[in-house]
Amino acid sequence: MIISLHVTHSGAGVEAMSNVVQMMESNIPKYLGNTISGNEYVILKTCNRFEIYVGSDDADGIKNEFESFVKNTIPRSRELSVPFILLGKDSVRHLFRVSCGLDSLIVGEDHIQGQVREAYICSKKEGHVSRNLSALFDRALSVGKRVRTETKIGAGSVSVGRTAVEQAERDIGELSSKTVTILGAGSIAATIGKNLSERGTHTVFVSSRTFERAAQLAHMVGGTALSLDYLVHTISVSDALFVATSAPHIVITPDLIKCAGKRERPLLVVDVSVPKNVDDAVKDIEGVTLRTMDGLKEAAAEHIMKRMSEISRAENIVNEEIARMDARHLEEKADMIIGEISRKAAAVREEEVSRAKARARTANIDDVFEDMSRAILSKMLADTYEKIRSSSAKGESGVIDAAKDLFGLEIK
Repeated sequence: MIISLHVTHSGAGVEAMSNVVQMMESNIPKYLGNTISGNEYVILKTCNRFEIYVGSDDADGIKNEFESFVKNTIPRSRELSVPFILLGKDSVRHLFRVSCGLDSLIVGEDHIQGQVREAYICSKKEGHVSRNLSALFDRALSVGKRVRTETKIGAGSVSVGRTAVEQAERDIGELSSKTVTILGAGSIAATIGKNLSERGTHTVFVSSRTFERAAQLAHMVGGTALSLDYLVHTISVSDALFVATSAPHIVITPDLIKCAGKRERPLLVVDVSVPKNVDDAVKDIEGVTLRTMDGLKEAAAEHIMKRMSEISRAENIVNEEIARMDARHLEEKADMIIGEISRKAAAVREEEVSRAKARARTANIDDVFEDMSRAILSKMLADTYEKIRSSSAKGESGVIDAAKDLFGLEIK
């Protein structure tokens, strides 16, 4: 069975996500080391979620371990109820929805499927994935691809990066005449740069700890790559600063903004990092406006309203895939049962034929055949008769009706 533990933006809130996730991730070795190492598992971590999927025959045991992990990891506060645990089909449905972008902050965003694939491949390479989780994640990725092919859920603004750029346009107007700094060179920063390039933004300065990666991104969007040494200067001449790094701490402080000098024009700071990289006090500086991930929720809500019909179609596809998975599971189970019945029947037949051959040397052949046939019938049906009688005594009419159907009986 699949058992999963989840902390997501929808339950924790974007700002709280970083604190909860850091606590949980750092405590995995202490509280879940033995639990996950003895089973199949995949850990999916993005800026808006932290999830652990485990494949195990001991569902109750893993569930108890997860509950203990949460209790010992997260302080007793309003965040205590943030993590949730799913089992079986509920875990499967959740992963399918995640892969489709249905559970994202920006519904339909196109980064999540790659993040699911990356987490899966990484865990597989490290030897943590075998038959059950491999089949599950392969199916989840296939479902995500189908949703994006058969619906328009991914049309338009479908990423945090693009939504952030659109928010900037609403705040400071058309960006084609603006100067923008992007701090970061990861996937979100790349999306921001691409969307700015499409709008013909005047200049894009890209700054990162990894200059080579920053140079690649700058080349891609027609910008200029600068090292962190030039960050203060680029801020001083920018209309907007997008912060999209993976740093686990505050990077942009009020003092750093003030070092850029007294501003002659307003500065918009958009922090799309999780955990946040911009000190909240930045918004108190005259001429500076701060937007964070929580501030993008309104845009996300508008996005959902525009795509209700596509979301409904995507949910229907998820339901269809769940039904197909159930049907395949039942087929596999039926094949296993048929196989076991065949093996049991073959063993009874082999034993009775051997016994009959031995008796045939001295006994009447008709008696031998008669006894052999009775023995085969008795051994094959004894358990069935006992189950029917036992079910009758317990009032389990379903078992009796199933037996009637299996043997094609017309009894009413």
